[in-house]
Amino acid sequence: MKTSEWLKKYDIRLKKGLGQNFLSNSNVAHEIVRKSEIDENDVIIEIGTGNGILTEEISKKAKKVITFEIDERFKPLLEERFEGSKNVEIHFEDFLNTDLSKFKGISKLKYIANIPYYISSKILEKIFIESPKFEYAIFMFQKEFGQRLMAKSKKSYSPLSIFVQTYCTVEKIMDVSKNNFIPIPKVDSVILKFNPVYKYVKEIDPKDFMKFVHICFSKRRKTIKNNLKE
Repeated sequence: MKTSEWLKKYDIRLKKGLGQNFLSNSNVAHEIVRKSEIDENDVIIEIGTGNGILTEEISKKAKKVITFEIDERFKPLLEERFEGSKNVEIHFEDFLNTDLSKFKGISKLKYIANIPYYISSKILEKIFIESPKFEYAIFMFQKEFGQRLMAKSKKSYSPLSIFVQTYCTVEKIMDVSKNNFIPIPKVDSVILKFNPVYKYVKEIDPKDFMKFVHICFSKRRKTIKNNLKE
């Protein structure tokens, strides 16, 4: 069943305030999973289940999918779609309020998600600061946001780009046209892969480092020394 058909069946109108632009092309979902190189031992945490189009593709390859959806209107839809699926665990809660320490001990933990733009920064910060060790994170963002994360020039730098590039290597996986979503957003998307570099975590606490970077960027025209004094 197509994304539009699922939404129509359960009379669900997408909420702009929740950044609900759902992937509608199953071929793109399949390609994301293929490039993620998921195997039967992987436990995948997905943020934003939506109508389950990406969840379904992940579940075909992974040992287990732990997926989070904040909008409980999708509960009957997802219960039907994954009825009988033994490796899909759906949580109807805000991922930002989830205690990630409960996933400690999972040996092959990975993150995959199509993240709404308005919480992209918060999701990244939460994962790098709070998550137990994970192998990688593959996230789809608005293209401009993704480009800023990978920026090398000083003008394009943001606190988050410095933070992310300190704690992991970032590589572009693929571009995704806006025409693959419902409703069609104004901009295209990009999928990035984040590979953690844990040797830095031992030397610098991520939470403290993030605070430091935000202070340094609070007033760009001033020197770091003056910003720290304030």
